[in-house]
Amino acid sequence: MPDSDLYETDILAWSEQQAEALRELAKRRDLPNALDLVHVVEEIEDVGQSELNAVKSFIRLVLGHALKCLVDANAPSVRHWHVRHWHAEIGNWQNELADRVSPSMRRKIDLDVLWSRAVRQAELDLLEQERDASTVASVVALRGTPCPVSFDDLLADPSALVGLMEQTLRP
Repeated sequence: MPDSDLYETDILAWSEQQAEALRELAKRRDLPNALDLVHVVEEIEDVGQSELNAVKSFIRLVLGHALKCLVDANAPSVRHWHVRHWHAEIGNWQNELADRVSPSMRRKIDLDVLWSRAVRQAELDLLEQERDASTVASVVALRGTPCPVSFDDLLADPSALVGLMEQTLRP
């Protein structure tokens, strides 16, 4: 695959490939001293790493909001509004995730780590929103559990995603 195609389809793989090519080039003795390949390599690697970090962030946000929908779906007086709002946010982040994720990124993402962070963030959000103690406790109880959904499940309709989580977490 030409490098320009890889750049368009898998920025992480492209950045890794280009960084390795530049490292090999840096071994040559006939290059001009003004060429700062060490820092150029770091910058190119940062491009891919930045995109990977964005994808991880979208996954964590999707998981955290789906979890809040699951545990706090019957909050008094705000039930319909907040669930729709959280579903809309999930959908927006899923779109960003679908646009940015690449095959090489999928291999580098540990869903269990991101799930753990999402659980912690959901706990903090629910505490900040002064939700009842039993709702917060139901999130706290999920600390240390494996991610209840697969990577492919992350892009399911928000209601379906919450349903999948419920099936896994509440057998």
